[in-house]
Amino acid sequence: MIHICFRKGGHPAYEEIFNYPPDGVIYHEIKFLRGMETPFVPLKHKIKRFLFKVYSDIFLNVNAVPIFCRGDVIYSCGMMVKSNKPWVCDFEHVVNIIGGLEYRENLRRIRVTVKHIKKSKCKLLPWSFAALKSAEYLFGNRFKEIKDKFEVVYPAMHVDKFPKKTNKKDEIVFLYVNRVFWLKCGLETLLAFNEVSKKYDAKMIFLSSTPEDIKRKFIENKNVIFIDAPVQREKVFELYRSANVFVLPTLSDTFGFVYLEALAFGLPIIATRVFAVPEIVEHEKNGLIVEPEYQAYNEKYDYILTPERIVELSKNKIQYKLVERLKEAMIWIIENDREREKFGKHSRYLVEKGKFSIDYRNKKLKEIFEKLINKYY
Repeated sequence: MIHICFRKGGHPAYEEIFNYPPDGVIYHEIKFLRGMETPFVPLKHKIKRFLFKVYSDIFLNVNAVPIFCRGDVIYSCGMMVKSNKPWVCDFEHVVNIIGGLEYRENLRRIRVTVKHIKKSKCKLLPWSFAALKSAEYLFGNRFKEIKDKFEVVYPAMHVDKFPKKTNKKDEIVFLYVNRVFWLKCGLETLLAFNEVSKKYDAKMIFLSSTPEDIKRKFIENKNVIFIDAPVQREKVFELYRSANVFVLPTLSDTFGFVYLEALAFGLPIIATRVFAVPEIVEHEKNGLIVEPEYQAYNEKYDYILTPERIVELSKNKIQYKLVERLKEAMIWIIENDREREKFGKHSRYLVEKGKFSIDYRNKKLKEIFEKLINKYY
């Protein structure tokens, strides 16, 4: 039996890791060091963050949390580890590894980070090949010194709670789900669907933090159903079951765990070519990828726009080319019944037996744990 000391993050993906361990593996959570994703952070967690930043910047100059445990291997979510034991950490983007956007041009921080990875008994697990490329770009020529320490392991989604959708085949229901309206092309999606609904019998369930003035602009379109975020997770699952197409044109996601939820419900997906999204939504296999007019990343997977800047642009500049591309994608999905059904089946396959399945991920994780143990014990 392999015992893993587990530092859990606040992202839903980590529940899917912790709650579904590989056979022969036991996870032991280190609760004091647990990360948080929510913006509503309790005071005690803010204090921990502040103290850790002081410790990592002044004493280490590296984004590594000290962990002491009796397990065989340490698993840290989104942050490196300072320990004599073997450890792994996963990451969505290389900025998780170095500690934030402000360190991308800090050559000393980068040099010390490479040194820490080289001397550690570790494996770094990017969530996607896009995340891996972001590390390769940031570390530059130094990356070849640590290349063997990286291995892509996709997040996974269980399917036992996600029965296949039961909506009528002849009814087209688009579903849009996210909490941040302006970062996920909310207005462009509504404008595109508004045009589509003039010619086709379709509905749009729109779950987001939609501004009231935006809702009023589409009040006459009875085929748009607005739901204010956030809502309980079970309610979201009900919405997935009622839909047969998922649409979410993001501008800033490094991965997009919500796409895995859509896959689990067997939904074809319309999305944007942003960071790792094309690794989840395979164009013309389980969905359609369209090009946004701008996004957070460049061709080297480095940040060029902050979320704040994207929100500012989105509020002041409608992406009319994106509106047209979304409209064309929606029409294609509506008019091609057979392909739509094939897309949905492939989506479901990816989380049942494919690269986003629990079995596929756990096989890779167990192999990584065993190699670390065999090498360093």
